[in-house]
Amino acid sequence: MKFVNGRIISRILSLILTVLYFLSASSAFSGGGKDVPDPTLAAPIWPAWVHEHWVWENVGTQESSAELVGGYLEHDIPVGATIIDHPWDAGIGSFLPSQERYPDLADLIDRYHSLGIRVMMWGTCMVNEDAPNFQEGKDKGYYVANGRTTKWWNGRGAFVDYTNPEAVEWFHRQMDKVLDLGIDGWKVDGADPYIMLMFPPTGKNDLFITWNEYQELFYRDFFEYTREKLGNDRVISARPVDDLPLRIGFPLVFTSRDINFAGWVGDEDNDWTGIRSALNDMMASARFNFVSYGSDIGGFRADGNQYKDVFIRWTQLGAFCPIMENGGSGVHKPWLYDEEATDIYRKFVNLHTELIPYIYSQAAYSYELVKPTMRPQLGTYEYLLGDDILVAPMYEEGTERTVTFPAGEWIYLFDDTQTFKPGVRTLTFGFDEFPAFIRKGAIIPMNITNSVTGFGSPLNKGYTTVLVYPREGEKKFGLYEQDKTGAMLSYTKGRDSLTLRSTPTGRALLFSVRGEPVPATVKNASGAPLAQAASMAQLVAMQAGYFVDGGVTWYAVKNAASGAEIRVCY
Repeated sequence: MKFVNGRIISRILSLILTVLYFLSASSAFSGGGKDVPDPTLAAPIWPAWVHEHWVWENVGTQESSAELVGGYLEHDIPVGATIIDHPWDAGIGSFLPSQERYPDLADLIDRYHSLGIRVMMWGTCMVNEDAPNFQEGKDKGYYVANGRTTKWWNGRGAFVDYTNPEAVEWFHRQMDKVLDLGIDGWKVDGADPYIMLMFPPTGKNDLFITWNEYQELFYRDFFEYTREKLGNDRVISARPVDDLPLRIGFPLVFTSRDINFAGWVGDEDNDWTGIRSALNDMMASARFNFVSYGSDIGGFRADGNQYKDVFIRWTQLGAFCPIMENGGSGVHKPWLYDEEATDIYRKFVNLHTELIPYIYSQAAYSYELVKPTMRPQLGTYEYLLGDDILVAPMYEEGTERTVTFPAGEWIYLFDDTQTFKPGVRTLTFGFDEFPAFIRKGAIIPMNITNSVTGFGSPLNKGYTTVLVYPREGEKKFGLYEQDKTGAMLSYTKGRDSLTLRSTPTGRALLFSVRGEPVPATVKNASGAPLAQAASMAQLVAMQAGYFVDGGVTWYAVKNAASGAEIRVCY
């Protein structure tokens, strides 16, 4: 009965949040309204690496951290970032690595960086009473409420007074001990709600500080000071929206959307209730137009049981979120379930990694338009990931899922032969599949380096693979780039023709056109014919050409520095 009630409550909350979203949402995301401006293609203010796969553990050591990351790599699962979570320090707020747990943190960070793995450190706004620098901060008046302490979920401590410039400068000097190791950012955890227990929370000159005011100062300082010290490819990971501390389903906003580009929606249980709670918080985060966040795959809190089905479905959900991260208490290593779970995990991490050019670009465009990247739809827990991928997460036990298809034609991501018109359908999805659909007409840029997902092979490496599902008319896609101006990908389709285009880009392009007839002629912008390759291997060795592979025709342009245009006649 408890499960049924929880499910009903979750569905009601989802419906409420979806209605609220639609009341404020623009018609721009119905598939391309006339009033939607073109992408600016300006470099986003956050780095692309945040969209890679993150792994972490709740309570660890230097040895267990290296073992965790090494385990993923040994199982051929890509890792882009890891979090060194608490307790890593000698006392919260000291920023001194625990010699017992992390005897050589600098070496660990260097080893991760040598593997191309980014490192995030756990941090917050508290200095605990047992930290070696606590008394210094208290003696100098650097804490809120004249140094009064409060018990919070990770000890007893005082709040750094962000209204006092001297206190902020002092806290920066504490942070420098870790920043000087070249970390890539912070997981900034939520101690800030406890400021409401200070009665009253006062800062410098007895200035009263609300929770909202303190949040703004606290999270923004971690973000801005870290980037000031180490560069703009550094980030914080914080809650966008979470129903903490009340746990009654009422969403609370933690950070501002202009500083939180790698968020997670808080601590969830490891069962079906947890995945629905995460979805509720993600739908609420969309309501406030956050662009990049995810949730702890498999849940943060553990009840001592292993739920393989929940873990697999959460993995698949994570692959279709802007941030895919896996960590917490309990069992999070897929190989500790079985080979099936490991194979599925590997497949969906690779799929998420391949989709990064799409996700990064759509998040950047959404940020410009002050819209979310995950856009709730009318179906239960359904959302669009960007303009053209419909996602209907599995949120309860079983293999059936009722999907509400919006306007347009929708192609099943894992089988191009399955298409769906608008309406409600109940479909079946085995563990190795997931309800994700591409809008007919879409342009989906991908980074494919292997054959794990079936969208390409190692021969695609070095190219940006651009999936194209043409429909008559014109379609544009803004391909955003880190630290430089991006490119506009587009096509124009007539009854018997298709023209593929790109503005100048440093990327080599490999268009994967699906569902179209075999070309009669293929020419470049000057009208010169392009050669037909006999194999994919031959195609990728050519400067430009095409290859017909069943229902997919591949068009290669190795040098698009001056732009590209391919004219196809059928």
